[in-house]
Amino acid sequence: MNKIRQWVGDLSVKKKLIFYGYLIITPVLIIVCTVFYFFNYRKVVDERMNSDMESVYSLSDSVDVLQTDVMNFSTYLCINEQIRNLLLEENVEEKNDNARLWLEEAPMQIVQDIVALKGQIQTLAIYPENGIRPYLRCMDGSAYISDTNLVKVTEIYQKTVSTDSGMIWKHIPKGSGDTYYTNRYDKVGLYRRIYDFHRKKVIGYIVIGVNQKMFTKLCENAVKNEKEAAIILDRNGGELCRVGNIDSKLETYLKNDKFVNKKYNEREAHFTYGDYNVSSIQNRADAAIICKITPVYNFRMLALSAAYLPIILLLGVMISLLPLLIIISNIVTKPLAKVSMAIKDFSKGDFKQQLEVATNDEVGEVARCFNKMVLDIKDLIEENYVITLKERESELSALQAQINPHFLYNTLDSLYWKATSEDNDEIAECILALSELFKLVLNRGNSEVTVGHEIELISRYLQIQKMRFSKRLDYEIEVSEEALKQKMPKLILQPFVENAIVHGFENVSTKCLLRVTGMLEDGYIRFEVSDTGIGMRQDQIDSIWNGESEMYAKQRIGRYAIKNVKERLELKYNDDFELKIESKVGKGTKVIIRIPII
Repeated sequence: MNKIRQWVGDLSVKKKLIFYGYLIITPVLIIVCTVFYFFNYRKVVDERMNSDMESVYSLSDSVDVLQTDVMNFSTYLCINEQIRNLLLEENVEEKNDNARLWLEEAPMQIVQDIVALKGQIQTLAIYPENGIRPYLRCMDGSAYISDTNLVKVTEIYQKTVSTDSGMIWKHIPKGSGDTYYTNRYDKVGLYRRIYDFHRKKVIGYIVIGVNQKMFTKLCENAVKNEKEAAIILDRNGGELCRVGNIDSKLETYLKNDKFVNKKYNEREAHFTYGDYNVSSIQNRADAAIICKITPVYNFRMLALSAAYLPIILLLGVMISLLPLLIIISNIVTKPLAKVSMAIKDFSKGDFKQQLEVATNDEVGEVARCFNKMVLDIKDLIEENYVITLKERESELSALQAQINPHFLYNTLDSLYWKATSEDNDEIAECILALSELFKLVLNRGNSEVTVGHEIELISRYLQIQKMRFSKRLDYEIEVSEEALKQKMPKLILQPFVENAIVHGFENVSTKCLLRVTGMLEDGYIRFEVSDTGIGMRQDQIDSIWNGESEMYAKQRIGRYAIKNVKERLELKYNDDFELKIESKVGKGTKVIIRIPII
């Protein structure tokens, strides 16, 4: 305990406030989150149980629809007058001589169409009791027993005939048995007798094989993971279909007469057996029994999932509490923080720092001392350095006055007339072009010029460069009259022209062509600056835009000049402009600039 007290005592005031805030609020939060956890756990468990029951109800309804559809089909076979006439026929031998007996004297074509439309029925057999040849139809490659007498001695036949309802659903495994010589696929079979109530006797026997995959898909929809299982039992406890693994003891219990023979409306919807939770339903007395099995372990996991939200809530409040406590501690320690920030700013050269003294405590005394120190140092600096700086500024102004634009123009003008007087016209023209170039560049400080102004500047520049490169440089300038009148930012085209001359033609011995074009295009001014110089690789172009290493700064297009133009266009037009460089090594370079009309 003493160590804790000592540790707390060594903390700063700000940290102490945060520590005590958590110490008071945390127990309250834990109590609130505990209550919320138990409430949330009960809610999650109820939602899971309801979800299981909903899936069982849905599975039961789907199975009921599937079985009812098959039973209605069998009822049609039982009551069809043409089929019953064959089952009651006395002249058996004469009828059996007709190989197309069932197709000609019974609506079997319609029956076959119905089977094809339904899709789930794979096999169909009608066994007459009067000796008429059976109707056997298999769509999946299976084969029925064709002898009615062999079928009548089977156990399933005896059970079907003796039941009150005259119908039995049964799982038919792949292989042989019952009424099949060969069964290619697992099936769920409907066995049904055809009864004549007038004569009070059985006149026929129907076997319908339904693809078990239909039942399996329905069960799979009800099962959410591999630890869950679902099983469909007939009303006598026989298994029709299952998905997932079921504990052997639980399986025995579900198929036991005690469970199977319960009244359908008194059957327990949800119960626990060992380590499993079982949700079950039976819609009618003659309907199938649907069961979904969920391990109790899943409900323990639900307890953990129920704890996630309270834990997140607790952590969220604890984290969000930190800024609040920091704000409170800052309010308390604000005077000291101001002094600290003022000292930092002062150390960076801000000599205007003056703290407001609102208290008379130690912090206020420190603030007053700081204010006096700042004023004293400021006076010292002004006395010793300001006068010297003003002298330097005067000297700089005098120097700038000597090289102002008027001085420059007058000097170039004198040189021009001197060259003219000495009949050196070429140098005179060059000096005149240079003078005009300076005037156009300075443009009295304006940042926006006409396209004609920019083109004239380029012309003057190329006139000077033509003298330098002599016969190696040719240039063409083609700008439409409409474009010349438009406004544009100053010095947008000239950097590209200059770079083409300096870098594109400098190391080329053959004759080079520089071409500048401009036109109006859908509300934009489109410029192209193309040359036949040395060109660039794609990685060199990419380095210009990406601002990569300096290795390409001296290549075909100077990276800094291009980036400067791009930044100016972005400031002026945001994203409403186009600046693109196309180049091939040894072929030349083309720069495309597209800006909106102002």
